[in-house]
Amino acid sequence: MSVTSVTFYPGAGVAFTAVATVGPIEWMDPLPKQSAPVMFRQQFMQAIGSFSALALDTPHPVATSYILVREGEFSAIGGGVQKFNRYYAATPPQRVEYSTMAATFPGYSTGVIGRTPLNCVAPVKITYDYYLLGSLPALGSESRLTNVYGLNQPLLSDIYVANSGYFATASAPSYDAYVALVVADGTSSSFSLTAEPQSLEQWEGNFHVRKTVNIKAK
Repeated sequence: MSVTSVTFYPGAGVAFTAVATVGPIEWMDPLPKQSAPVMFRQQFMQAIGSFSALALDTPHPVATSYILVREGEFSAIGGGVQKFNRYYAATPPQRVEYSTMAATFPGYSTGVIGRTPLNCVAPVKITYDYYLLGSLPALGSESRLTNVYGLNQPLLSDIYVANSGYFATASAPSYDAYVALVVADGTSSSFSLTAEPQSLEQWEGNFHVRKTVNIKAK
């Protein structure tokens, strides 16, 4: 891939009806704490009367694995000609961040062992996955607690009724299954619970990012 695709014109009298590159590729760093080459811009020029917006997802003429995500910074330079930037991007790699958040972990009553809901700060793993429009993923919900009596609520909530049997053979997860998650999260790098529903938002052009927040069980 050339990073110096520059077109030069020798003198006056050129109509500039066709778009032309007038500067090299300029790499950008649009993602925090990540240096992957996922986006660049390049300056172009064209007669104002000949300009028409380029369709999103159009490949760059040289770096064809990068597609157009926006155009901007239009500036007239005289003679009926303008210069402007086109921005191109490729699908970014998965990005993972770590932080903490306050959460309410479930209480339980097994007839022998019990506790009220636990309010504390726990480590979280935040995962960002990028998709191009047309291949958008289904969105998952947060971890939930269910049973045969019709209970269906977020697992990380403060709804609790003494002796209700939240964690029993008929609940999912069961008491034993939940305790296993707590033990596993305490001794490894896993984050067993999904703290909130997955979200999806636009990143650049037709690229979108899905956010997943996982938390260690307590």
